[in-house]
Amino acid sequence: MSAVFPISASETRLSDSSELLEQLDSELTRRNDYTSKRQNKADSVKVLLLADSLGPVSRYLELGDLQGGLNADSAIVMFSQGFKAAMSVGDSVMAQRFLIKRATELCKLSSTPDAMNDIVNVAQSGVYPENRALFYEVGRNLYYTMAEVFEGTAMRDNYIKPGFKYAKELQSALPTDSYDARLNLAMMYFAQGNDAMFLACLMDLSEEIPESYGNYSMVLTALGGRQCVLGATDEAVSNLAKAALRDVRAGDRHGTALIRLGVALYDAGDLARAHNYLSVALEEALAGGAKTNSMMISAALMPVSQALREQERTTFIMLVGLIVCLCGVALLLWNLYRSKRRRTRELERIKQQLAKANQSKEAYISEFMNLSSSYMEGLEEFNRITRRKLAAGQVDDLLNIIKSGKMIDEQRKKFDDIFDDAFLAIYPTFINDVNALLAPEKRVVTPAKNVLTTELRVLAFTRLGVDDTAQVARFLGVTLNTVYTYRNKLRNKAIRRDTFDADVMKIGIIV
Repeated sequence: MSAVFPISASETRLSDSSELLEQLDSELTRRNDYTSKRQNKADSVKVLLLADSLGPVSRYLELGDLQGGLNADSAIVMFSQGFKAAMSVGDSVMAQRFLIKRATELCKLSSTPDAMNDIVNVAQSGVYPENRALFYEVGRNLYYTMAEVFEGTAMRDNYIKPGFKYAKELQSALPTDSYDARLNLAMMYFAQGNDAMFLACLMDLSEEIPESYGNYSMVLTALGGRQCVLGATDEAVSNLAKAALRDVRAGDRHGTALIRLGVALYDAGDLARAHNYLSVALEEALAGGAKTNSMMISAALMPVSQALREQERTTFIMLVGLIVCLCGVALLLWNLYRSKRRRTRELERIKQQLAKANQSKEAYISEFMNLSSSYMEGLEEFNRITRRKLAAGQVDDLLNIIKSGKMIDEQRKKFDDIFDDAFLAIYPTFINDVNALLAPEKRVVTPAKNVLTTELRVLAFTRLGVDDTAQVARFLGVTLNTVYTYRNKLRNKAIRRDTFDADVMKIGIIV
């Protein structure tokens, strides 16, 4: 009967029901143990029945009730055999009870016309007083179930009204203020559309009934369904979980609490649990032959499966996005690391260049001191020769020495050698750097390693920032025209004539 009460969407977050859901998760793993326990009990009754075919007819009823929660087909067979056994011994009351019981199982198999046919046959033959309560209860449930099938259509009233009549008759057949009477009263309020009283009756009843009460699961399932409609999701899930726990522990495969709970959890956003509960419910319904439940589950499972697939797809996309982001971050970090290493190496190179520059500066100073010392020695030597020649009256010899220029050439040779060593110590790649600025076929060839040609010395003075052409000419012992000629000659050999002078000034700069 819980199938009668629909569930609407709700986004309420679950809180207090979490412990019950965890308990249900644990019990669902043991559901086969509970169904086996019920099956073993049924098998024990069947053994007694086979051992004594003339035994009490009530054993068929007990076996049918046990099979009723396990397999609808087996239950129908038992009730049918019980009907024949009762008729064979002339027990019309019990035979009628078997027909009423069989109608319930036929409804589970979606054989509603056959179920109604059994009910109609019982009504036409007259209901025995002993069977009145059971008859009206089964009739009520049957018509209410059909009313739900046609929910939202004009056909609904064709079933809800007869169902209400059965409920009304049942009310008079039940003991006043009994649990069954109070449950039936709630059903009557539901048929009349009085939701407030329907909910109030169920809430009061749920607080009093023990778990051993036969319709315990039905009460909590109906209450949970109505609470879902009202948006009280946490309370609804708690009641539906309690009902589902009762069904599982009773080994009942035909209960609808787990189905309703799965739908409620889907509405609450717990897709994984909803899918698991509906899948388990479908497995149990198929094993128990409950086709009506199977159709309900199929309709409920489709959107849950679709939403779960969409969630998994979204999760997959997010995971891929996260991986891409992580790869991007890793690549960025790797580039930063490489950049830092490159910068570190560059700084190390600059440090080494600065160290070499310092060494070159020291070497240059040392060479400058050597050059100065050489000039001083040459000057002292010239003074000695001059003094000796004048004292000896050898003026003509002194004049010949001066005219020959031998001493000047020796000093200039020393100057060139010391200048080349000092300059190339500061700019060790000067010759290669200059040739890189010249056309390949016009590059300068030096007479020996670490020796500059005169035109390279002119360029070397330019690199040192000596712009006075006359001063360069004096240092090198050449004419002004020679300096201009060498400069123009090298500029004409350059790959880029317009920027040649600027390019030369960049040689040896630390960047």
